[in-house]
Amino acid sequence: MERPASAVKELVENSLDAQATDIVVEVEGGGLTLIRVTDNGHGMDKDDLAVSILRHATSKLASITDLFTITTLGFRGEALPSIASVSHLTIKSRQRDSDYGHMLSCITGERQEIQITGMPVGTIIEVGHLFANVPARLKFMKSARAEGQRIAQCMERLALSHPAVRFTLVLDGRTALQSSGSSSLSDTAAAIFGADAAKHLWAFTAVKGRNITMSGVLARPAFTRGNRGWQYFFLNGRCIEHRGLSVALDEAYRTLLPATRFPVAAVHVTVNPAAVDVNVHPAKTEVRFSDERAVVAEAITLLRAQVAEMNRPKYHLGSGSLTSPPPPWRDDFPRLAKPSSAQVSYLPKVPYRLVGQVMNSYLVIERDGKLVVVDQHAAHERILFEKLLQKNTLEVLNLAIPLTVDLGSAVVSADHLSAIARLGIACEHFGGSTYLVRSIPAVYRGYFDQQTLRELLTDLSEDRTLLAAEETLAQALACRAAIKAHTKLSPAEMVELLDKLYATDRSVACPHGRPVELSYTEEELFRLFHPK
Repeated sequence: MERPASAVKELVENSLDAQATDIVVEVEGGGLTLIRVTDNGHGMDKDDLAVSILRHATSKLASITDLFTITTLGFRGEALPSIASVSHLTIKSRQRDSDYGHMLSCITGERQEIQITGMPVGTIIEVGHLFANVPARLKFMKSARAEGQRIAQCMERLALSHPAVRFTLVLDGRTALQSSGSSSLSDTAAAIFGADAAKHLWAFTAVKGRNITMSGVLARPAFTRGNRGWQYFFLNGRCIEHRGLSVALDEAYRTLLPATRFPVAAVHVTVNPAAVDVNVHPAKTEVRFSDERAVVAEAITLLRAQVAEMNRPKYHLGSGSLTSPPPPWRDDFPRLAKPSSAQVSYLPKVPYRLVGQVMNSYLVIERDGKLVVVDQHAAHERILFEKLLQKNTLEVLNLAIPLTVDLGSAVVSADHLSAIARLGIACEHFGGSTYLVRSIPAVYRGYFDQQTLRELLTDLSEDRTLLAAEETLAQALACRAAIKAHTKLSPAEMVELLDKLYATDRSVACPHGRPVELSYTEEELFRLFHPK
């Protein structure tokens, strides 16, 4: 038993294994003075109470084979004896079919006589003067506030792991956490992350893969953290730490968040207990799957699909919303080749009203009762990036007159040319430092120029993106070819840019993770003009 939070975790997990639906944890002095856990579980009779503080005594294993399919949160029978040896422990418990309960007291390992007591159905455990008889351990405890914070973090994990259970945490007389127990993970997450965060949360129900089933709550890219403190993973109801699942979550949000920000999520993973080993860590926080690579690969696929679904634009036509009709493609729009009919076709429109362009960099629109400011460079970057990665539908323009590009002293290898060819840019060495570009992706239209290719190939020759994944190359190409800030657009160009943006599944951020748009509700604007 390392610290008060460890004791709280073990006691609450016992309550959960006892099928409690309402658990109250009261803490004083950071848990060193008092820990009281009250639950409405099935309780214990006198005989069970007597053996509960004996080492290796457990009611959670019926046979030796249960060791290989662990379905409870604890099974070793070590928690209560360990706590009893370093504290003043009192256990009161009553079963549902009994008219009264029993009380067992144990002072630093010395057991007292069991007595009859009146109490509600369930169990009440009080741990007083923790580590009082172990001054060496007490010496390394943090302040009461720090220990209380550790307990709060422990309770957050437990509440998120069991949203159907009502948890209450009282620290020194103050209610620090209270979940609804409504079975809604979104409600529980809102209670932990805060009311302001609730509007950014998106819940998804169980999605099945071949090896695992996933459900949980994800936060939209607008709500992030500077660390992984608000990333929670649960395996069969147990909070775990798993590097592979963390990587899977990062992959799901790739190109949606800046490199220094981390997604917020609470993800439940269900797997056959026989396919996972939960005993690789004493606290059972680390686990090992029988097929780690298959589980992680499947987690990436499932999470990517949910992040894409979360970020897919879903707009409704309000009473005051207007949709600008799609204008024809302007003949005087600068481009390298005349677009085909397939290129100018418009996907289904999102209802919005275009207000105009400001500072030659931002588009202002009204959509769904909100004032929305769109970064034209970030928006076009996302459009190009998504198109470049759609290999099956990527349209390539063969240039009647090849572009001639002089790269100076830069040396471009065949691997570099092959890499950009997969993205629709056919480029060949013409002699000396000159290269010919024979085709480009059709999505570039008039925004592609020789400087774009020169910068990209120069970067490649300097090994900045040598042998990088196609996604990284697409990111670089999209950034260089996108409409730049301080570029004046006509109304037709603005409308086409917006229509293409809102036809993109992940239109919330550019490939580097910067937001594409900022929105303000009428209430938010009112507060700006009418501060309290």
